[in-house]
Formats: sequence, structure tokens, C-alpha cells
Amino acid sequence: MSDLEIVRALAHRYVDTICRLDVDAWADTWDEDATWQIGRGPVQGRTAITEAFARAMSLFDQVLQLLHSGDATLDHTTGTGAGRWYFSEYSRTKTGKNLLYLGAYDDTYRLGPDGRWRFASRTLEWLYQGPADLSGTFGPPPGYTR
Repeated sequence: MSDLEIVRALAHRYVDTICRLDVDAWADTWDEDATWQIGRGPVQGRTAITEAFARAMSLFDQVLQLLHSGDATLDHTTGTGAGRWYFSEYSRTKTGKNLLYLGAYDDTYRLGPDGRWRFASRTLEWLYQGPADLSGTFGPPPGYTR
């Protein structure tokens, strides 16, 4: 399997677990001391990341995240890598609001002792959020910190 296929499989596993709302499987895509940054300040460590994800997902009835184009490189000697992946996300909040998110993730990867690659960091670049008719906000939302 090529490096790009390895990372594409990881990125696919990430979005698939979101669509299935499978918190435990989603947590397994993260390295133990990873950093997740989606705009509310960095979250450090798999446990804290998983707790933040579970809280965020509790606001939604359904989330459909789709993986689009991306690229990545891996250094098998150091067990590290980096990549960037574009995605779209359709969601319905528990209050009945339908939303569209467009963005890109800037990633770093780490090879675990079990031989599996996981996210060492994942930083979201917001491209759009709002209604599907694109009448929402392009660029980062107010208060976004990167």
C-alpha cells in the first residue's frame, strides 16, 4: 500500500466513524498525545480529544462528513508524516437546524507501536459554514483561533 493510500485509509476511518457516531472507533484514529484544533483552542491528548468530540456530537441528531481530495507524505524512518485533506459535512442539530461545513484538515501523523498510523495533530481550516445555499459565512467563524 502506498503512503497516500495508508493516510487516505486513516482519513476515511475518521469520517466513517463520525457518520456512524462511533466515539470509540473515532478515538482510535488518534495518537495518545495528539492535538486537535477545530477553532476553540487546542485539545491535547486522546482522552481529552475524545471527551470534546463526544460533547460536540451530542449537539447533533446526524452528521454526514465526506472526505474529498488530499495529499500526504510519510517518513517510515522517523514514523512521522504530514498531510492536508478537504472535506464537506452535512449535519442536523438537535434543535432541527441543518448545516453545511466545508473545510480542510492540516494533519501530522505518527506510527504507533502497534504498526498503525494515527493522527498526531489535526487542525481545521474553516472554508464555509452555514446553510447549503451558501448564504452563510465563508472563512473562519467569529472567535476562531488557530
